[in-house]
Amino acid sequence: MEAEFIKIAEALSGRRVDQLILCKSGRNSRVYKVVCGDDAYTLKSYPPENSDPRDRFGTEVRALKYYEASGNRYAPRLLALDPVRHVTLLEWLDGEVVGNPAVCDIEQALDFIARTHAARSLGGDEFSLAAEPCLSGAELYRHISVRLEKLIVLPELKCYLTSEIVPLLELARRHAENSAFTAALPKSKQTLIPADFGFHNAIKSNTGRVHFIDFEYFGWDDPVRLAADFLLHPGRELDAQCADQFRAGMISLFQTDEYFEFRLLNLLPLYAIRWVLILLNEFLPERWDARVFAGESASHAEIKAQQLKKARLAADKAVDCLKLP
Repeated sequence: MEAEFIKIAEALSGRRVDQLILCKSGRNSRVYKVVCGDDAYTLKSYPPENSDPRDRFGTEVRALKYYEASGNRYAPRLLALDPVRHVTLLEWLDGEVVGNPAVCDIEQALDFIARTHAARSLGGDEFSLAAEPCLSGAELYRHISVRLEKLIVLPELKCYLTSEIVPLLELARRHAENSAFTAALPKSKQTLIPADFGFHNAIKSNTGRVHFIDFEYFGWDDPVRLAADFLLHPGRELDAQCADQFRAGMISLFQTDEYFEFRLLNLLPLYAIRWVLILLNEFLPERWDARVFAGESASHAEIKAQQLKKARLAADKAVDCLKLP
């Protein structure tokens, strides 16, 4: 497989590849660092069409072109692509993961969102809805219910989900019904979002500049979904100061939507429960098989224990969200 990717990298870059370094391996996708002399590039492969109904390759290509056309330099530049093999060549971003987000990092995240939102009229019509869109409380609740149905039949989870999560979900649903629960958000209130956005998908250079990566699920959605996922994502915890800063920044950014803050407060507990169920996906046999295929070395029992611990913390966040004014 490595020899094949070296050939692809040489064809896309037009240069001899000295080194190919695997940086990230996921379910049917891989990210490599390509070294050509003193230069480096990112080579990214995407799932084949028969393994994922979503066009993750095409979506990311369109998103990267959209960002370049709008002058948004928070995203990496797309240098070349192979539409047959579903591979892209991107600029290499030198830096480290954002381990403990600071005030300046939140400012850059908000600026990135603001620039994305401001440029939505410039080519935004070519994008469909983001992955698993949540344009109403009812739609978000349906997504959660589908996930719950798959997990609650598993013997290892049935007791926990039945006794703790189902009652919590009912409380969160009642809390959310304080808003326009069933009404779909009109297009005028939607924005383009890089679904799965957060510092877990960011690289910080030694100058302090933050770049955001992974736009495979890009599309239109409620900006409340973007705010909720950023605040709740278990991949990068925000301290109270950063969380308050981001929440206030998003409310200010979308101040023309008079119900933005109202929706955020009412839907946040449901989004937290959604994360509980996402974290428990590793209990599903097919998800574990994909993780093993991607190179997971830990035992299934170990991973399940880790994910259940994270899920309980996410459930605690749902309880805390219900207490927000």
